[in-house]
Amino acid sequence: MKTLQLFSAVTRARTLPVMVIPVVIGTLLAWQQGSAFSWWLFLLTLIGALAAHLGANLINDIFDFEQGTDQAAYDLRLSGTTITTGSPLLLKGQLSLKTYRWFALDCFALALLCGGILTIFRPWVLLFALPGFLLAFFYVAPPLRLAYIGRGLGEVDIFLAFGLLPLVGAFYVQAGTVTPVAFLVSLPIGLYTMAVLYFHHFLHWRGDQKAGKITPVVALGEHGARVVGALILAMIALLIIVLAFTRVLPWYSVVAALTVLPVQLALREANGELKYYLKLMATNMNNNILAALIIIAALLVRGFVHI
Repeated sequence: MKTLQLFSAVTRARTLPVMVIPVVIGTLLAWQQGSAFSWWLFLLTLIGALAAHLGANLINDIFDFEQGTDQAAYDLRLSGTTITTGSPLLLKGQLSLKTYRWFALDCFALALLCGGILTIFRPWVLLFALPGFLLAFFYVAPPLRLAYIGRGLGEVDIFLAFGLLPLVGAFYVQAGTVTPVAFLVSLPIGLYTMAVLYFHHFLHWRGDQKAGKITPVVALGEHGARVVGALILAMIALLIIVLAFTRVLPWYSVVAALTVLPVQLALREANGELKYYLKLMATNMNNNILAALIIIAALLVRGFVHI
């Protein structure tokens, strides 16, 4: 159990819902569109996606530590304006970078195994898996280091790697083809996932600034970044409403659009104090999951009763 707890802490497994959501919705969408549901293809897709997600978390911590970003945030923590979200096990010297690299290798090896098996039955699956891996890897890894170049590139990366590609890829695995419906549904799902990262930047933007990581909060300032955050939330709600009323999603999934309201309120309440940004993070994550559950339930209802 201790080994499992250690692995969970090192890989930040608590973030797994952001990958479970697009895979489950993509799978259900294919089934609801008339494709036969395959449990074993779904499980291979889910395990591979989750393994790749954990590997990406490890790569993120490895390169942020090597760059000094996490140390910069750690040094500023006593000011009460910054919290470090990198691995404390690295910062405190309790685990080595070598151990982290081995964990990452194990995760990516499992993801590769799942992807390799899937290609036997769905030969084009690598068109989704490979770009997803490259985007997740080069989010912080040189030479691209998209998150450090920043100015929105990191957010586009997350939208694609943790939203569009896994949802459309999961749809393809079940259906054997891709339709515009999968791409359309991936838009609000991907944006909601992207918002998790976007609001995460508020927790340690001063450390990012010190390390030369140009996140949107560093580039826009706190006020400007909050305005953009509000626009992102409004876009998520608008997309859900449009997809519901055009019947791309079941019409009753429009209820999911209401989940952005508590996040908007938490964002308005955030005034630069760390406790409010922590509340914003928690509210966004909880309502992201709630919106996904509403959409999943709506797809199940429409699939079973066709209303």
